[in-house]
Amino acid sequence: MTPRIRRAALSDAAAIAAMLRALNAEPGCHPERLTPDIVRANLLADPRSLAWVAERDGAPIALATAHPTFDTATSRWGLFLSDLWVEPAHRRQGIARALLAALRAEPGYDFLWWNADAGDDLALAFHRSLGAGEAPTVDFILERT
Repeated sequence: MTPRIRRAALSDAAAIAAMLRALNAEPGCHPERLTPDIVRANLLADPRSLAWVAERDGAPIALATAHPTFDTATSRWGLFLSDLWVEPAHRRQGIARALLAALRAEPGYDFLWWNADAGDDLALAFHRSLGAGEAPTVDFILERT
């Protein structure tokens, strides 16, 4: 059965929090902070954020989150993909591609931009299979202490 791709709803907060905790279960991340309340307030209720889910039998099995960004080099608005996750049992079925297509089709945005960890060979192979251009970059983060 093909999953249904739709905008995430407030009622998806617990399922999305669980998927995001799984996605962020690596050194240096803080998955314990991803509670349903945090997800509801910051991803689902905040108009600055976009969240899409794929659901099967009424339950979310995958997600993509993004937020708007303005690229001054090309003077256009686009979306920065923050998260892309498909539950392991549902991978390699085109679900991630369908979620990216939904984000790419969002009106008012001319591009979808994202990054991937240099050592994540599976993710890199998937991203390259999309035909997206690559730009060598180094990410920096300056946090408030």
